[in-house]
Amino acid sequence: MPTCSRPPTLPPAVSPSSSAPVIADIVDFWLADSLDSPERASARREWWYRGGPEADSEIRARFGALVARACAREPEPMGWRETPEGALALILLLDQFTRNIHRGTVDAYAGDAPALEIVGHAIHHGLDRALHPVARIWLYHPYHHSEELTEQDRGLDLLRALRQEADPAWRAYVDRSIEGWTRHRDIVARFGRFPHRNVVLGRASTPEEEAHMAAGGESFGQGLQGGGAAA
Repeated sequence: MPTCSRPPTLPPAVSPSSSAPVIADIVDFWLADSLDSPERASARREWWYRGGPEADSEIRARFGALVARACAREPEPMGWRETPEGALALILLLDQFTRNIHRGTVDAYAGDAPALEIVGHAIHHGLDRALHPVARIWLYHPYHHSEELTEQDRGLDLLRALRQEADPAWRAYVDRSIEGWTRHRDIVARFGRFPHRNVVLGRASTPEEEAHMAAGGESFGQGLQGGGAAA
């Protein structure tokens, strides 16, 4: 299994008394003004999914040490999982920032397993229901990134339920996520995995997978310089 690289020196662990502003810093950095309206959320998608080297560098500088702690499952920040915003912040560290910091390497996927545990815990305890629809979509992202078809299907079921619960103004925005997640799900249904990960994970590609990638199969930002949130 990939493991996040730990920096040579980590700052002291975040104390419980100071965790709230750190959580807010992570969430506010990622979501920015996207909760204000579907239009602003749609505009933010360009940064999330196109990003670029500057975004990767900023995330590495600001949050790299916290990502390493989360990947190492240190009590702080893993203890954040008991609140809605804390669980979301952990998902962002493990499921998104790993992909920015370690783009194109095996460590891009190092946080996937603990991220799945955290989202399952959050749903079991109803923490997801306290979040804004945009935040809930990001909380559910570990299912979107999974190579297990049952987890892909669970993610889509969660988005469909969210669409029904959301204010009507947000339903078209959720629909756009459902469309994108369905494309990911269909790749896993076809190949049993994401073929674009094969090289970095040291997996041999099948002839069908090679043909798929040669025909323009997406790498979802991995293996490229730049790009934003990735599969």
